[in-house]
Amino acid sequence: MINKNFIYILLAVIVAVGILLLDTTVPLGVADSILYIILVPIAFFTKNKKFIYISAIAGTLLTVTGIFLSPPGGEIWQVITNRSLTLFAIWVIAILCLLERGQSEKMKAIHADLEKNIQKRTVDLNKSNTELEKESAYVQLHKDVAIAANEKIELQDTLKVCLSKICAHANWPVGHVYLVPNQTSNWLEPAKIWFLENPSRFDTFRKISEATPFGPGMGLPGRVLVSKQPEWIIDVTKDTNFPRAKVAENIGVKAGFAFPLLIGKKVVGVMEFFSVEAEEPNRDLMKVMAEVGIQLGRAVERQWAEEDIQNSNERLRRLYQRLEMIREEERTRIAREVHDELAQILSTLKLELSLLDKKMTDDKSSLRTDTQMMLLLVNNTIQTVKRIAMDLRPPILDDLGLHEAIQWQGREFEKRTGINFISEVGFGNIELDIERSTAIFRIFQETLTNILRHAKAKNINVLMHQEDAMVTVKIKDDGIGITSDQISDNKSLGILGMRERARAWKGDVNIQGTHDQGTTVTINIQRN
Repeated sequence: MINKNFIYILLAVIVAVGILLLDTTVPLGVADSILYIILVPIAFFTKNKKFIYISAIAGTLLTVTGIFLSPPGGEIWQVITNRSLTLFAIWVIAILCLLERGQSEKMKAIHADLEKNIQKRTVDLNKSNTELEKESAYVQLHKDVAIAANEKIELQDTLKVCLSKICAHANWPVGHVYLVPNQTSNWLEPAKIWFLENPSRFDTFRKISEATPFGPGMGLPGRVLVSKQPEWIIDVTKDTNFPRAKVAENIGVKAGFAFPLLIGKKVVGVMEFFSVEAEEPNRDLMKVMAEVGIQLGRAVERQWAEEDIQNSNERLRRLYQRLEMIREEERTRIAREVHDELAQILSTLKLELSLLDKKMTDDKSSLRTDTQMMLLLVNNTIQTVKRIAMDLRPPILDDLGLHEAIQWQGREFEKRTGINFISEVGFGNIELDIERSTAIFRIFQETLTNILRHAKAKNINVLMHQEDAMVTVKIKDDGIGITSDQISDNKSLGILGMRERARAWKGDVNIQGTHDQGTTVTINIQRN
C-alpha cells in the first residue's frame, strides 16, 4: 500500500516544477510567483512539521530563482515587491500551518492522555463493580441464610436451603452436613442432608460419606471440629488427611472446604462443600462462611431448645398421667372402703336400731322417738356415704362401661340442677379400656361443672359416636357461649386439665363458643 505522505510529496514536486516552468515563461512583471504558496498547504496534509519547513524553504528558493530565470518585464520595484509579498505569504502560511500542527499534536497528546485515563478509570470502575457485585452477593447470601435460619421450619429443611444457597453462590456441585448426635458428643456423624447437582455422578462419594463418622482432627470435618475455623483443601485426592479419598479410586471431587456450625465456642456441626476441580483457597468466601456458621449454629440451638421443651413437656405429661392414674386408684380404693366398710357398719347400726325400736313398749314413747330420729339420721348418712362413693368412683363405669356412666352422670346432673339432659349414641356397645373410659368420663364431668358455673344453660345435648380408631363425645349447651379469650386463657386450669387428659391418650379437646348460642365441647380419644 502506497504511503499517503509519498503521494503528497510527489504532488508537491509536480506542482513546484509546473509553477517553475510557468514562472520561467511569464515576464517578471506578472505576479505568478504567488502560486508557490500552494506548496505549503500540500505539505500540511502530510501531518509532518519537517515537510512544512521543506516546502516553505523550497517555495522561497523557487521564488528567488524565478527573478533570474523569468523573462524581463515590468519595473524593478514591482518585481521586488511581488516577490517579497510572495515570500511573506509563504512564511506566514507556513507559520500558521506549523502552529496548527503543533496545536493538533498537543490536542492529540491530550486526547491520548484522556483516553489513557478513561481506560484506567474504566478498569478501576470495572474492578470496583466486580468487588461490589461480589460483596453484594456475599451480603445476599448472608441475608438468605439468616432468613432460613430464623424461619420456623425443621432444622433439616433449614440446612437443605442453606446448602443449596451456598452451592449456588460458590458454583460448587456438592454440599453435605455433619452434626453431633447429641449435646455432649465430641464426634460428627453424617446427617444425610445433601445438595448434589448430579446425584448419579457423586453417588460413590455420597455412600462413602454417609458411612464415615469423624472424630477430632480426622479428615476435613475433624479439622474444623478442632480448629473451630473454616478449612480448605486444594485437592482432596492428594491430601494425606482425607480418609474418604482412600476408600475408592475415584470419588469424583477435588477441592473442598468446610466451616463449623457454632453455638458459642462449641462446634455442633460442620458444612462441607466440594468441587470437581482443584482450586486455591478463597479467603473472602471462608470469612463469610465463618459468619454463616454462627447463624446456622443458632438454628441448631433453637432446635435443641425445642427438643428440650418437647421432652420436658412429654415428661410432665407422663407425670400428669401417672398422677391421674394414682388419683383414680386412690379414689377407687377410698370408694371401695367407704362402700364396703363404712356403709356396712352403718347398715348394721341401722338394723340394730330398728330391732331396738321394735322392742320399745308404749310406756317408753320418748325413747322410741329418739330411736326413730336416730334411724332417720343413720339412713341419711348411708345415702350420703353412697353418694360420696359414687362421686369418688362410680361403679357403673367399671361394670357397664362409658356410655352407661355418661347416661347416669347426666341424669344425676339433671336431678341436681334442673338442666335438661339429652343423650344420643351413634354406635352400639364399644370396648374401651378403663383408662381411656376414665379420661373421657372425667373430662365429661369437668364440662358439666363448667356448664353449671358459667353457661346459664337450660339444655345439654350429648352425642357419642366412633369413626375409624377415634371415639368422639360432643357436649353442646344452649347457654351464653364461651369467648375465644376464655378458651385460650392459660390460667384456666379446668380447660388445661381437660386437654392434658385427652392428650395423654393421643386425643384432643376442641372448644367452640358462639355468643348467646351456646358452647360445644368435642372430646376425641383414640381407641385401644
